[in-house]
Amino acid sequence: VLPAGHPIPDVRTLEGTRKIVELVRKLDESDVVITLISGGGSALMELPMPGITLEDLNRATKLLLECGARIQEINAVRKHISQVKGGRLARLCRPATVISLIISDVIGDPLDTIASGPTAPDTTTFQDAWDVLEKYDLLEKMPESIVKTIKKGIRGEIEDTPKPGDPLFEHVHNFIVANNEKALNAAAQQAKDLNLNALVLGSFIEGEARHVGQALAGIAQGIKHQNVPISPPAVVLAGGETTVRVMGPGKGGRNQEVVLGSVEKIFGESGLCIASVGTDGIDGITDAAGAIADGKTLSRALNLGLKPSTFLNKNDSYSFFLALNDLIFTGPTLTNVMDVMGAVILEP
Repeated sequence: VLPAGHPIPDVRTLEGTRKIVELVRKLDESDVVITLISGGGSALMELPMPGITLEDLNRATKLLLECGARIQEINAVRKHISQVKGGRLARLCRPATVISLIISDVIGDPLDTIASGPTAPDTTTFQDAWDVLEKYDLLEKMPESIVKTIKKGIRGEIEDTPKPGDPLFEHVHNFIVANNEKALNAAAQQAKDLNLNALVLGSFIEGEARHVGQALAGIAQGIKHQNVPISPPAVVLAGGETTVRVMGPGKGGRNQEVVLGSVEKIFGESGLCIASVGTDGIDGITDAAGAIADGKTLSRALNLGLKPSTFLNKNDSYSFFLALNDLIFTGPTLTNVMDVMGAVILEP
């Protein structure tokens, strides 16, 4: 086992990936490579293009994670500054057979996005990577080596990632073995075992975290006050991956911000609570998996001089819930199938 940095790559990331590359370059057609791929792989396995330093890579990663881009957009850039992402690991393994067992942490389970698709055909191009940097006003902020590499790729000076239909994938077999849908269905079954009505809203939740929190609170209130679309006692479950546009210097994660976004809306609601957690046990760069709130959270916070909007503006959800002792700690779960968010409504 070779540990490495996450969500920001570190020296161990590069050292471990070099060992992988050295190993697969010795393969022949009689070899079979079994790869285990999961969320976090984009940071844990990386070897940047020549000329890109670890410092440049980390600067680029930080900018991408903080700009509000979707994971598909972030990975479009990652794949085009890497020697192993976007199907390039599969290319390095030729002529061996590759079998990849994949745990998905991406909405819709796209093979080319999970861990930046090291063994999957890539549907994005150098131009797509450039468009992402342009869309989020990152061209002037990115390290020069990153911009220069993408420019070279657009001009055809660097070979693009292998695309669908490339013959190399005739010997590559990718299988999804776990995903968010399976996690939600397991949670729903547990709720039914506890005699609660369960409603699963699917695994495609995206959008600004605080707004998703408000929407989830509204669904819970509809159940509580109107018995729509199900009646209490009930659990509503949803999965996906929201985004946080970082505007302040605070500490937190998207799950904590989902819950913070619901606090004012559920004020005074008895028998109702909202929670959201990262299934890997790590929300953002904090040690918490997520947070929980109920109808009394706002009054408890105000009694301590804590105003939710102030903490939202600072992106400081961790400090808000830490003061209330309402953070959820699970420790690392050693797996990742995106986020699970939900509401429990015990009484009408």
